[in-house]
Amino acid sequence: MKAPAPPLLPARYLLLMGDYLKSVGTSLDELLHALRVDPDQLAGTDFGLTTKQIDCLPAEALRLTGHSDFGFEWGCHLKLNSHDILGYAMLSCTTLDQLLRLCSRYYRLLTPMFRMSYQRTGNHVEIVFRPAMPMATDTLTMMQEAIAASAHLQCKPLLQNPSSVYDIYMSMAAPPHAARYRELAPARVHFGTSPLPEIRMVADTWSLDAALPMADRHAVRMAEERCRALLQRYSEQESWTEWATMMLNEAEDSQPTLEELAGLLSISARTLDRYLKKEGSSFRDLAIEVRNRRARQLLLDGKLPVSQIAYRLGFTDVANFSRAFRRANGVSPTDFRGSISKG
Repeated sequence: MKAPAPPLLPARYLLLMGDYLKSVGTSLDELLHALRVDPDQLAGTDFGLTTKQIDCLPAEALRLTGHSDFGFEWGCHLKLNSHDILGYAMLSCTTLDQLLRLCSRYYRLLTPMFRMSYQRTGNHVEIVFRPAMPMATDTLTMMQEAIAASAHLQCKPLLQNPSSVYDIYMSMAAPPHAARYRELAPARVHFGTSPLPEIRMVADTWSLDAALPMADRHAVRMAEERCRALLQRYSEQESWTEWATMMLNEAEDSQPTLEELAGLLSISARTLDRYLKKEGSSFRDLAIEVRNRRARQLLLDGKLPVSQIAYRLGFTDVANFSRAFRRANGVSPTDFRGSISKG
């Protein structure tokens, strides 16, 4: 019997946006109606939005609010106590180091859509969030914004020196409301910094070992036991093929290898290859298919020269791109674009 899947996006997070939606002239009920969510379902502890509802959320939020910064605003409304039993565990941690380790271990309980990794070397900290499930591009952007804003705002009050300058690197392009990210000061936010989707927080001055105000070792132990039990109930990744396809499709100026994608999920390349084969997929075939589809789309779009398309797709030179494109389509990129314009 297949283990149950955790809610992709727990209802408790959506409830936090009620006051904000009212302040911009709409309501939570209107958003729920647009997403085809029954308000009575929100009372269920395990209720969460479906993949289809989540993918509709960015467009519906923009339509109802008229603002492009829903994801950022959402992140600003998330607090440590928003996260159910894991939030209670984090609030009870003795140090920020323990809190971050706990959060990375059980991040799947917050949402299985992303994974969090935490590495510490002395006072140097790197926290990385990467997508672990396939999702639409607008959803990916919304979630990256929510995660970046919430992670910063939840860590800042726990620092001995909350004015410590550090950096947040986001793979997404700067959004229309990029000026809002100044609100995350003293964090410096950089856009378009990685070829693959991720949020990376890097700091050298965080007070990782300072005692936290609500430290309670017994409470942490009890809450973590509950987190461990919840995690064991949940199944693994539902579609490795869809996830790999999304990561290949979102890559900019590079062509990820099987080893690189496997490393993002802390599994071996052999394991990821085995998962894909179980679903009847081949990483090599997926990579060729996605790259060729993107090439055709970019050529049809007509905005970029062939040379720029080649580098954007991760080819080392135009000649390699032309050979690969001709092998897949029977014509060169230039001839393909010319035949479309003539037609």
